[in-house]
Amino acid sequence: MRRRRLSTASTSSKRGAGSSNNLRSQKAPNTPHHTRRFTTLISDQEPDTTYLWGYLLFFCTMVGFTVSMYALVASNYMPLTGNKTLDWIKKDSHYCMLVPVTIPVTVLFVLFNWLGMKLFRHN
Repeated sequence: MRRRRLSTASTSSKRGAGSSNNLRSQKAPNTPHHTRRFTTLISDQEPDTTYLWGYLLFFCTMVGFTVSMYALVASNYMPLTGNKTLDWIKKDSHYCMLVPVTIPVTVLFVLFNWLGMKLFRHN
């Protein structure tokens, strides 16, 4: 039989510190104890910049993808360009082995991350 932890809002209200702030941080009775509390209130007067961060992330991802694909695939089929950096990438043998080595490491990392999360949540 598993014991449930009391949230900080319920323990502080039992001590006699009943304020209106504790009422906002209490969760519904059937929610698990590891879910988020949405107590952060954002003013309507602050500008929403979420879409700008999304565009920045998308742009950086596309630049990284383009550079990686050139280094991994396209540089092998291009002639020497005279540019020192591009010719160094063409002659380098490290990038052709980077993807095959990264795939098993990523799979193991994801597996151990998932296992650690399960052990943390269910203990």
